[in-house]
Amino acid sequence: MEAETATLYELLGRHWTVGAAVTNAVFDPAGDGVGFALADGGLAIAPLQDGEPPQDRCRIALDQGRMTISPRRKPVPPLMRVSIGDAPLQLASLGKSGFVTGEGGQLLDVSASGITRVAANRGAGIDLLAAVPDGGVLAACDGTIIFYRADGDVGWLQQRAGGRVSAMAVAPDGRRFALGTDGGVLVRSFGARPEPVASYVLGSVSTLSWSPDGNWLAASIAGADITLVRLADSRIVRIANYPAEVASLSWSADSGILVTSGGYRMVAWDVTSLDGGSDRPASVVTGHAGFVLVETVEMHPDRPLVAAGYSDGRVVVARIGQGDELIVKSPGRGAVQVLRWSRDGQHLAVGTRDGEAAVVTFPPHIFK
Repeated sequence: MEAETATLYELLGRHWTVGAAVTNAVFDPAGDGVGFALADGGLAIAPLQDGEPPQDRCRIALDQGRMTISPRRKPVPPLMRVSIGDAPLQLASLGKSGFVTGEGGQLLDVSASGITRVAANRGAGIDLLAAVPDGGVLAACDGTIIFYRADGDVGWLQQRAGGRVSAMAVAPDGRRFALGTDGGVLVRSFGARPEPVASYVLGSVSTLSWSPDGNWLAASIAGADITLVRLADSRIVRIANYPAEVASLSWSADSGILVTSGGYRMVAWDVTSLDGGSDRPASVVTGHAGFVLVETVEMHPDRPLVAAGYSDGRVVVARIGQGDELIVKSPGRGAVQVLRWSRDGQHLAVGTRDGEAAVVTFPPHIFK
């Protein structure tokens, strides 16, 4: 009876109440845990290892091939809470394991087991952090950009790199980075003496995201629209008239599809359609339309799947270009602000505005 009434969220997920809104989630590079950044300046760390993983509780009937999942027999162990200080907490990965956060002018290295040490002491407060592909991290500190190597040492810094920074993203090749400002986007090269700055006047930028191939840069612009910039020829494509401001941008692994929040369904754009000279990318209908806004989206790392979190607390997974949805979490428990897939695509981290953090683990055969 218990198995028949349990939801997929309860069967596949481990969830905790963390006492503050979840603002970000980062998976430890070593695969030991996931860190949840909290609006009160705290860090909550959940282990990825599960004593009762869903794949061990799955059964497939030999006659019909139907899969069933048994409920957990033991309570989910509590996660670890680490008090950092600065609110809201900035969080990224650094090196081969653990997390990095900012507290005052200090860069703190936090292991997946919660051990904290000072990795660097800059003096100025850290406004934003962005992971670098080689294991380092970029920090924006009052208009100065600092590159910390994987060991925490300063590699270089660029002073007065653009004033107040509202968003920051590192290119996949690790040789360029983009800064969002009140007036638009600046693209700079790595190093203390960068090449001439590429500048685009787009408006106030809140979110930046590079396509995996590094060809396109997507920006969320205040006023409920997004802008695509092709770096090779500085082509600018504007997509306006979203129902709400776009807070989340996510690319498919092949860089062909950009999925965004800000609509009453997942909004997917076929960016490859711009190669034919179109002024606007083709829309790819994905999932169901409704009356509740999508707050956040996250593309699967290697499958044409996208997870979406809604303002009513619902979480779904859909295949790009198809209407069917897998309801992972039913409405309730606060608007979903954070979704993050693990590198192998097996785990989905979920964070809500009402202070619930979760790790949903999908059995290998669930996305056949």
